[in-house]
Amino acid sequence: MTDWGSLIEEEIKKAIGDGRLGNLPGAGKPLKLDDNPYTPDDLRLSYKILLDNDLAPEWILIGRSIEERSARLLENMQRGLRAYKGALNDAYRAAITDAAAGQHRHERAEATWQRAIATFEEAAAVINNEILNYNLKVPQGISHKANFNVQRQIKRLIDAQAQAHR
Repeated sequence: MTDWGSLIEEEIKKAIGDGRLGNLPGAGKPLKLDDNPYTPDDLRLSYKILLDNDLAPEWILIGRSIEERSARLLENMQRGLRAYKGALNDAYRAAITDAAAGQHRHERAEATWQRAIATFEEAAAVINNEILNYNLKVPQGISHKANFNVQRQIKRLIDAQAQAHR
């Protein structure tokens, strides 16, 4: 029985001899492998071929989806935090002239913020399910992704805003 390597090599040699491989684009030039340090050595060429043809293993597509959803959620959280801080400032300004109105606005701002956090948590749960799926499918040797933690991200956003105002 002939092994596959010999059979394939014979076909390639025959194609070269017939001149069918002489006019390929990039013939005689080194391969551009655009090294990704996270891709295992034995899979780099196959991943490059897939990516060059707009194809990718499922775990890469899941990873892209996670990154896109996480970025959108962070943007929404940033907008929500700015709106919350603006509403609190309005409440404090209103309290200067009318304590009851200021208190009412403050309570409304807090309730709106808590609803926003609940919405963020729901979106994070969807992302975290995708992360679990990704972590189960990613090949060995490639880092797993950590879950999206809404409270940690809110703290980071608050810290970043505080740094920006110093």
